[in-house]
Amino acid sequence: MAEEKKSIFKKIGDALSSRDEKEELAKAQAELAKAKAEAEKAAAAKKAADIAEANRKRVEEAEKMKEAAEARKAEFEARRKAAEEEAAKNADIAQHTVASGETLSHIALKYYGHATPPYYTLIYEANKDIIGDNMNVVIPGQTLRIPVLPENLK
Repeated sequence: MAEEKKSIFKKIGDALSSRDEKEELAKAQAELAKAKAEAEKAAAAKKAADIAEANRKRVEEAEKMKEAAEARKAEFEARRKAAEEEAAKNADIAQHTVASGETLSHIALKYYGHATPPYYTLIYEANKDIIGDNMNVVIPGQTLRIPVLPENLK
């Protein structure tokens, strides 16, 4: 009978220890599930942070590209303005063929209404390659450019 009692006690002990083991197993499974959930949450947070960082880098790159485009636009506008100014500076209002007895003063008076040095000097500077080093010597038959007046002479 002692063996039977033992086996009953053993059975009770086994049942109790089995219940404890089941509780511990359930607790361990709950902790494991909680740890998995936290790990998934951490992974999702890391993925979100990685996406945010990638987006931040894209925004920075876009801003740099925008700044570069604005710089190129400003450079283009400056070149365009300079070209327009150069074209206006080199623009001619007429071509004049020098007649016998004419001087640069006569020509300036005809086109600008003034025969003073700033006006005939403007014609000379525009035609220096044709006239030569002496502005007082113009040869009949020479064709001279008559440039547009700059703002300070208008």
